[in-house]
Amino acid sequence: MLLGFLTGGQLGDLKATLKWAEDHGFDSISIATRPGSKFFEASEVLSNVQKYRELLKSSSVIVSAIGFYGNPIHPDESVRKQHQEYFMRLIDAAHKLEIGVVTGWIGKIPGASDEENLSAFAREWPKIVELAEDRGVKIAIENCPGNMAYRPDIWRRMFELIPSRALGLEFDPSHLICQMIDPIRAADEFGDRIYHTHCKDAQVLWDRVRELGITSKGWCPHRLPGFGDLDWAAFISVLAKHKYDYALSIEHEDPYFGYEEGLLLAKKFLSRFVVRV
Repeated sequence: MLLGFLTGGQLGDLKATLKWAEDHGFDSISIATRPGSKFFEASEVLSNVQKYRELLKSSSVIVSAIGFYGNPIHPDESVRKQHQEYFMRLIDAAHKLEIGVVTGWIGKIPGASDEENLSAFAREWPKIVELAEDRGVKIAIENCPGNMAYRPDIWRRMFELIPSRALGLEFDPSHLICQMIDPIRAADEFGDRIYHTHCKDAQVLWDRVRELGITSKGWCPHRLPGFGDLDWAAFISVLAKHKYDYALSIEHEDPYFGYEEGLLLAKKFLSRFVVRV
């Protein structure tokens, strides 16, 4: 497995980020982007493919995925079209740069039911998935409650509606912990659909829950790997069981540590699970 992290420019431009990652012993980075990003903009990359190919080849650190966490099923047609087009440009950019995975969100219709969101998914996403199939790129959807694909029962319906093997998950155990869903069981059921990971932990603050319940804020902060409630040995074992041999991509949202410090702490913890030869 590769030990890496998610970044959107917190360490400088792409060249500086790759150098920092290489200097600190990381194997990979995954990139978060959006329309107009100064760090990695799909249209700019497509206009300068050779420049980016040379930059990526100059580093021992690989880019495991590029991602846009937008809303391709937004009820506003102009937003929906913009987000779909940007995601599809990322697929083209990934293909041209030989990056195997594009990550993101399905999106959601605010206030809509699960069935209404699934209907929108079935209507809007086939063309995106067909492009990924054509380009030989996998799509990995993060299971974040910011979009409709946040729960195992919804994933089952998604894969029924669009069964293409080009569509899978960017598995983030923290979001399941904060829903009281067993992340190990979920990872085992969908192990063959996990195409990328966000290695992020979460910690249920039971004293706060006992006093204020789960409708209060701050009862389940996201933590670095090893600082929360996840059994990481069990999680890595499930990934290995399903032959996942790709990026363990740290997503740093821990409120108690700075960005660089947190990445290095998480790397130290996760290194026990990565064999170096």
